[in-house]
Amino acid sequence: MKKFIALVLALLLCSVSLFACNKKDDTLVCGVTIIPGLNEKDADGNWTGFETEFAQEVGKILGMTVEFQEIDWGQKYNELNSGAIDCVWNGFTANSTDKDASGNDVKRSDLVDFSYGYMLNQQCVVVKKDNLADYTSEASLAGKTACVEGGSAGAAYVSGVTDEDNVKSTTSQINAFPEVKSGAVDFIVVDIILAQNMCGKGDYTDLAIVEAIELDSEIYAVGFKKGSELTAKVNEAIKELEANGKLMELAEKYGFENVLKVSETIE
Repeated sequence: MKKFIALVLALLLCSVSLFACNKKDDTLVCGVTIIPGLNEKDADGNWTGFETEFAQEVGKILGMTVEFQEIDWGQKYNELNSGAIDCVWNGFTANSTDKDASGNDVKRSDLVDFSYGYMLNQQCVVVKKDNLADYTSEASLAGKTACVEGGSAGAAYVSGVTDEDNVKSTTSQINAFPEVKSGAVDFIVVDIILAQNMCGKGDYTDLAIVEAIELDSEIYAVGFKKGSELTAKVNEAIKELEANGKLMELAEKYGFENVLKVSETIE
């Protein structure tokens, strides 16, 4: 009897495991943070934005249900490697670096497999409008206090221009804006696509992008766990959406037509 019960339990566990695997195969879980225009929720709690609809269109081509899971950006690699998410589809700058456990710079492309690039971006410095005159070059940032999203391209940049003790970390880029508005920090470094949607509007009419400090160009791509078979499949879908005009249609809908750029290389 004990052997029979053990066999039944084993079969049940196997069935549950197979069900989970089959469900996972049919679902694309995208790790995201809230970025207006890219990934955000509407008044009814539904996900919307360019990246959201882009992922959903890819899902249609692949025959997969797309789900969005909010993550702590600084934990994105852990989320991927643990299998909690299938990809990071959230303004992920591909041609940048992150810090390893020893504090050394590591290329992001060494940590994940990236899809084709699809959008141009760059980091920018945001300050209070009243203080713009104080920021005439990168050297102006020395000794100032900053706020950045942990593990972001902005964090990588700030580490080279001001002291580590002067840098405050937040879990999302959007959470950096109240820090500079309140005067808790002197400046923030965020994606220019986000800054253009935030500065001078709503609660942030008193904030502005420092045009005098221009950072290097970046490109967004989707990040997958190393060795994932999804990378090639998503790449094919991206090319299809580019060819049939759907990708440009989405870019125009959200005002990103001037920065849309599909590229097979991310360097």
